[in-house]
Amino acid sequence: MQQPPKAAPSAGFNFLLAAVLGAIGVFNLGEGVTGGGLGVFLKGLAMAIYAAVLLRDALHIKKTGQPSMTRKRMNTIGLACLALYVFGVLVKRVPEMAQFFG
Repeated sequence: MQQPPKAAPSAGFNFLLAAVLGAIGVFNLGEGVTGGGLGVFLKGLAMAIYAAVLLRDALHIKKTGQPSMTRKRMNTIGLACLALYVFGVLVKRVPEMAQFFG
């Protein structure tokens, strides 16, 4: 019988990804509040939320050696954040494209 490979998330990689996404997300949140618009704010919000989820997971892995949530739940949260990010891009760029093509 063949066993599936044991792939586990890495605490170090989650910390790194959380730091990068968190920094960019906080920057975009600030830019969105100070006049960048709703699209920039939504993109920053999506990145900050996912960075917080990754940070929580990394801390749990560091403490217990196991991820804090199932892969299915992590994928669902990631796809929801991706959808919010894409919505932010659309809010920002669709008026510009409509004016360009119109």
